[in-house]
Amino acid sequence: MANASNGSKKLWRYMPLISLVDFLQTKELRLPRADLFEDIQEGFIGLDALLETIPPKLFPQAKEAVEKLNRQSFVSCWHLSSSESLAMWKVYGGHAYSVALVSSIGKVSSICHDYCKDLSAAGMFGEVIYENYVSNEVLNVATMGIPFGYGELPISSATQVLFMKAKAFSYEQEWRLVIRKSSEDAPAIRVPAPNLNEFIEAIYISPEAPEWMVLAIKRLVSQQFGLANIPVTKSPLSKHFGN
Repeated sequence: MANASNGSKKLWRYMPLISLVDFLQTKELRLPRADLFEDIQEGFIGLDALLETIPPKLFPQAKEAVEKLNRQSFVSCWHLSSSESLAMWKVYGGHAYSVALVSSIGKVSSICHDYCKDLSAAGMFGEVIYENYVSNEVLNVATMGIPFGYGELPISSATQVLFMKAKAFSYEQEWRLVIRKSSEDAPAIRVPAPNLNEFIEAIYISPEAPEWMVLAIKRLVSQQFGLANIPVTKSPLSKHFGN
């Protein structure tokens, strides 16, 4: 199973330029609600695995619990890798006007810990698995709970169903953080990231971006937002596109 506690590992977030601008302006990480994801199987791949670990008489309650979990869970999804992924640029970058923000497990989990530390919310983070969901009648997922420092997991272990996806998505190499707020019915929550110079390790610009766009984004980050210490570069994968 994955080591969920390796805080120095790199996380990548591929996004349209407008999403980066929103993040830089608000200094808030947006976590959409799980039941509003495009993949309508969110949570239900994990439900099938969960049903393998409980008595049949509990199946109806488990299904209701997962449906409720999806309505109360807010998810931040990242690509876990030491380097760029051309597939992720194609699927989530979308076009030449896109970027990839680089952070780390430690930095993302830290701001979410601060958000949850008053215990009005609780979370869980770890790597998504795409096969072998159950081992010895136990869900085969390695996760950690937030806020940190509590003897018991501050969030229901059933939340692990949100860390299982179909094998067809394995190229995503996804790491995710889930925050559960039973009192929240908004389509998303926003987690403050007050120190962007600390949170953002680098910004890469689409390998298909024209040079004028690269210069414009560099000026935007360093001059308009005053983040001159954050490296902003065009993706080295641009050599594959002849730009």
